[in-house]
Amino acid sequence: MSVVCNITILFLFVYTMWKYLTGAVLTSSLLYVLKKYFAGGVCRCTRLLDRQVVIITGATSGIGKALAFLLAARGATIILACRDVTKATIVKTEIIEQYPVLVFVKELDLNSFSSIVKFAHNINDEFKYVYALVNNAGVFYHPQQLTEDHFDVTFQTNYLGPFVLTHCLLKSLTRSPNSRIVNVVSEAHRILQIERLINITTSQTLFRPHITAYAASKLALVLFTRHLAEKLTSTKIFVNAVNPGNCETDIFRHFPALSNKWLFALQWIIRVIVVKRPSEGAQTVLHAILTEDPCTGQYLTDCKVEVPSKLAANDTIATQYYNLTRNILKENVNLNCRL
Repeated sequence: MSVVCNITILFLFVYTMWKYLTGAVLTSSLLYVLKKYFAGGVCRCTRLLDRQVVIITGATSGIGKALAFLLAARGATIILACRDVTKATIVKTEIIEQYPVLVFVKELDLNSFSSIVKFAHNINDEFKYVYALVNNAGVFYHPQQLTEDHFDVTFQTNYLGPFVLTHCLLKSLTRSPNSRIVNVVSEAHRILQIERLINITTSQTLFRPHITAYAASKLALVLFTRHLAEKLTSTKIFVNAVNPGNCETDIFRHFPALSNKWLFALQWIIRVIVVKRPSEGAQTVLHAILTEDPCTGQYLTDCKVEVPSKLAANDTIATQYYNLTRNILKENVNLNCRL
């Protein structure tokens, strides 16, 4: 009788443990599949960038920093264009400890047109040519305030700054046999209509919700990408907009739902699965830099071409908005670079 009881108990134990083990395996497998799905595409390009110069704005953290390491692994010469030179120097040290590449730290404040012009002149004089410019720096949910140039911080950091910087660096970019301009954008560009964008553009002090301000700056950047690509068709410069997806970076430092440590902790488990790590968010940017596909004026997500909003794909609107931007800059800023 005791033998039968022992066998029965053993069977029940094994059966119970098997159910738990099976459940754990299935749950782990499901979580793994979900994580891989939300991590997005992976750059499969094998090309090396032996000492080719790549400029990355906002490279002290997040996607910019992750991209710098990915490019260093490909042998690129990297220029960390950052407002905080101290942080950038730390990143430089971390990179050269791992990779035998050249890394330069250059001060750049996108909230200051004079800083942008000074930076660009320095690059144009110091380097024979630039292979790639990555307009990565950006802010999200930033309090509404004006820069020294009298433009909204979000709008200048995310759009006007990259607009001016890109034009000022065309001299170095055109010296390269072929070069890339990569504008880091967002799916948020889809939520805005042209009337709202123009209102925000022409009235920098007009109240706008923080999300709307961000969406406007990213829609403007997508439109800029489209027109600039058309403008540069006679050159070997390829211009593309990249949506990196939702990434765990410092860009959310002003966003209440994530800047609050308790609210962030409540979301932690979900965010681990559905939010990309910086190295994952950098994959499509890396793809845009390395791909041999001569596509230009495109909107890329997960390492492939996607369709932006109908508004962002309108060439006529892109041209009109480009001209509006130029006029606003010429009316308000004395720039020493060609626009």
